[in-house]
Amino acid sequence: MRNPIAIIGAGGLGREVVNLLIREGYNFAGFYDDKEVNNNFLGTLNQISASEYLQYCIAIGDPVLKKKIAQQLQNLNLAYANIISAHTVVNKTHLKGKGIIICDGVITTVDCVIGSHVLVNLNATIGHDVIIGDYCSIMPGVNISGNVTIGEASLIGSGAVILQGVTIGSNVKVGAGAVVTKDIPDNTTVVGVPARPLHVQ
Repeated sequence: MRNPIAIIGAGGLGREVVNLLIREGYNFAGFYDDKEVNNNFLGTLNQISASEYLQYCIAIGDPVLKKKIAQQLQNLNLAYANIISAHTVVNKTHLKGKGIIICDGVITTVDCVIGSHVLVNLNATIGHDVIIGDYCSIMPGVNISGNVTIGEASLIGSGAVILQGVTIGSNVKVGAGAVVTKDIPDNTTVVGVPARPLHVQ
């Protein structure tokens, strides 16, 4: 019997993950959120405590916020569940972290490393020897070629393409539909084809 899973974050992604949980035969315990929600509300974030019978998953798309919450809760030593859709082609040995969410249609090939609290959303593809750091969010339809490294807490926007051998730093945002052809340093936002740093005027 699987332990019930409590979802941290009751927004759109959280509700999508609940749908995935129920479909995959997990027992959904309820939501923790920073504000009360109408259904299945267990409490606020500061009411979370370690439980022998509960597992947890942070279902928040924003990598920076996700990292902040995980660090806020780290002293509780929570048991984090990996939630993987059955409608994927994913080698579970690639899942080196905890609290990972893999949605429908995701494909990984060989020798990948996926860190803790990573979201890989609908129909993303991940090539050989890819390393995805903790807290990253890979949005729907992303294509990551082989030998790519992505630092922690980075967001790869919907439909983006990351070409072979590129290194993406930490706290990077790649805009939707961007094509990344070159390395991206930490704390950078890139958009366009080919992707270039976004300069706010």
